[in-house]
Amino acid sequence: MGRGKRAGHEGNVRQRGRTWEASVSLGGRRFYVYGRTRAEAVERLRELVERHRLGQLAPPTRMTFAEWAERYLEGCRQRLRPNTLDSYRDALRALLPHLGRVRLQRLTPLHVQAALSALAEAGRGRRFLALAYGALHSCLEQAVRLGLLGSNPRRRVARPPYRRREGSDWSMADMRRFLAVAASDPRPTARMLAFMLLTGLRPGEAIGLKWADLDWEGATLTVRRSLSYTSGGWHEAGPKTRTGERAIALPASALAILQGLERRLPWVFWHERPPLPSKLSALMGELCERAGVPRRPAHYLRHAHASLLAASGLEVKTLQRRLGHSQAAVTLDIYSHALSEMDRRAAEMVDRALG
Repeated sequence: MGRGKRAGHEGNVRQRGRTWEASVSLGGRRFYVYGRTRAEAVERLRELVERHRLGQLAPPTRMTFAEWAERYLEGCRQRLRPNTLDSYRDALRALLPHLGRVRLQRLTPLHVQAALSALAEAGRGRRFLALAYGALHSCLEQAVRLGLLGSNPRRRVARPPYRRREGSDWSMADMRRFLAVAASDPRPTARMLAFMLLTGLRPGEAIGLKWADLDWEGATLTVRRSLSYTSGGWHEAGPKTRTGERAIALPASALAILQGLERRLPWVFWHERPPLPSKLSALMGELCERAGVPRRPAHYLRHAHASLLAASGLEVKTLQRRLGHSQAAVTLDIYSHALSEMDRRAAEMVDRALG
């Protein structure tokens, strides 16, 4: 590895394997940047000098990403929900084999992209990749706010693309078969799963439903809380966003499920203790097998409910409110495949009207 010439009297540039390293002394400290080409390393060095001129440059530190991630998660204990904290911890731990030993200030978009690609190649699903992408962004943004990083390298990395799996969604016949099996099962938790398909509730929202949340005369329920299970036990919390607390109109089939339950206050679908995630997953698998439909996790019932409504022509704003999404853009992003069916039907309507 030979030392290269100075880049316009701004520092030193040299090649290290397949990467180019540029360094410069600023304010009595040595800073390093990296690039795939010499020109890219020189350009990042110039950006570094400009940030120093503007007073935006964080002091160098030997802290690794693994060390910072541990501190970040510790600081999240008081401001994140327990289940969200567990999700962030799982996501960041999955990134540690690829990023953990890299010094925080030497972290580049190339590192981030390679780590996300490695997770995808290891078979991680799109939901987990999206979680890792978001958790990494929050982790590095906090480092920027505290002056440990000059900029967030995750900002230069595109979101992992959504790739729909062909044949992954239940058909209408699948939904009917599952609903018939789950709704006729005498166990309250099985009926809860049928109720989730009919209402689009999240598992935690259904487990947290109380009889006092129901308006029988108006045939509606109000989502006021969610129960979640982590390694520390069960936790009750309100909706994540203002739109999460919402009123949902109930179809007659959902009311029939409720009327068949024993009314022991206060919880609707359980009496002594909430169903553990492992128990809920096992029951979901059993019901899918009995119904003869592809096996899916419990939270898929919310997706099936929304996809059904979207493909049936329900306008996006109403679907957003029913699901409790903070923005219509979230609904559009998640259910774009189902909404495209509405667009196809619109084209057919034009043919019928003008053809």
